[in-house]
Amino acid sequence: MKNTCLLIIVSLSFFSFKGLSQESKLFIPVEHQKAIHKGSRNTDGTPGEHYFQNRADYVINVRFDPKTAKLEGNESVTYYNNSPDTLKNLVIRLYPNLFKPETVRQVPIDTDDYSKGVDIKSISINGIEIPASKFRYHGTNLIIPIPSGLSPSLSFKIKIDWSVDLPNKTLIRMGRYDTSTYFVAYWYPQIAVYDDISGWCTESYTGLYEFYNDYNNFDIKIEVPANCLIWATGDLQNGKDIFHPNIFSRIEKAKQSDTVIKVITNEDYKEEKILQKRTSPVWHFKANNVSDFAFGVSDSYIWDAVSVEVDSYTHRRALINSVYKKGTTAGEGVAEIGRYTILKLSTDLIGVPYPYPHNTIWEGHGGMEFPMMCNNGASDNSIHEVFVTSHEISHSYFPFMVGTNEIYYAWIDEGLITFIPKAVEMDYGNANAHYYINSYNKYAMGSINDIPMAVPTTHLTQNTYFMQNYGRAAAGFYFLDDMLGKDTFKTVLKTFIRRWESKHPTPT
Repeated sequence: MKNTCLLIIVSLSFFSFKGLSQESKLFIPVEHQKAIHKGSRNTDGTPGEHYFQNRADYVINVRFDPKTAKLEGNESVTYYNNSPDTLKNLVIRLYPNLFKPETVRQVPIDTDDYSKGVDIKSISINGIEIPASKFRYHGTNLIIPIPSGLSPSLSFKIKIDWSVDLPNKTLIRMGRYDTSTYFVAYWYPQIAVYDDISGWCTESYTGLYEFYNDYNNFDIKIEVPANCLIWATGDLQNGKDIFHPNIFSRIEKAKQSDTVIKVITNEDYKEEKILQKRTSPVWHFKANNVSDFAFGVSDSYIWDAVSVEVDSYTHRRALINSVYKKGTTAGEGVAEIGRYTILKLSTDLIGVPYPYPHNTIWEGHGGMEFPMMCNNGASDNSIHEVFVTSHEISHSYFPFMVGTNEIYYAWIDEGLITFIPKAVEMDYGNANAHYYINSYNKYAMGSINDIPMAVPTTHLTQNTYFMQNYGRAAAGFYFLDDMLGKDTFKTVLKTFIRRWESKHPTPT
């Protein structure tokens, strides 16, 4: 029964609902057929006997000044080749190269933010310097040779010194929110994914599509001006040395509290009793088995926190942080919305415990998820606050707990996450919770813009991208939930999560 349900999900993803019954055989791309033949994928939707994933351990030291938006860093990365192939080249993603004037983009940027991209000062592999003459740039990717290649089951250490000027005006999933407040994402030289379907993922970042990353370990030290605070992916290692004892005590209290604790208030800023006077400006974070690392910096944001039990068996709790601008009320209820969302996801809507120790909802722009972090725009509309908060937190399951490929198949995570947390919105009184689904039904279904789900996300542009990955995909999951019944649908979903946790599923 479970396999049958999983195949139904796959089937619905590829064909329009009217045409599904007319198809006698599912289309399987050649790349997927080869993976099945090699035994890395099975036709029943499970990982094959020879499934593999590469991974890396990142140690990054970075200096960041939010007033100048300049990052200067060095990183040491141990990369593990778990594939059966000898790797001759290495593909490094340089996301900030999106802001180079000549880069092909699918989103507008302010011309004042044009830059030279990531300035690579040096790269070495196992101590061997790679000369700049060997660098090959492909869009936002840098491709370099691996001296002597990297054989299966071996690893190498790559060291990179670099700097970059981040944008001051353009807000694409990150950016500046006042003179000393900045959310930093898509920022460090990142090794691309090498998988059993495409080999190296060499798609250039255009600003539209989102994640496809390996599961890595991060050890990050961030130096900022002494009056700045940082919220980030991972656990802060030196919080007791950084925070004033009263603030540290409130953080610890919030980790066990079912009601919101005011960790940092406007009065705390006035009294200047937030950070230790002797504190080092270096903040040390660690995160294991996550697909990315993001952080926010501010010298003025208010901080509310609360926690919730996410696993009744182990009694594990997760901390929810809401950090927002002084003088606004938009963020005041967000911590509780986050708490309710995580509780609902863990115990009911998905029934799998929230996977991380915390989640920070940062008041920024739009709505964008990162492991343990959300960068969300503020709104005086409480219904919108519930929508964006529940949506971005729910992404903790897809594409983070389950590493779906948003570069090619954004409909998997966006469709599920547009559909699943609607119950949270309705609990908060949103009568129009199924807006995306209704919009698809009304404006796109059967039209020339109703693109087959098999079309990779990289082939889509703005309107088609949003209608396919949010509206159409959510409608498909809504119909499937109705057809199977909620209990069976949830069983299917939990089976899918457990089979592909910390792995990269594909639709075939």
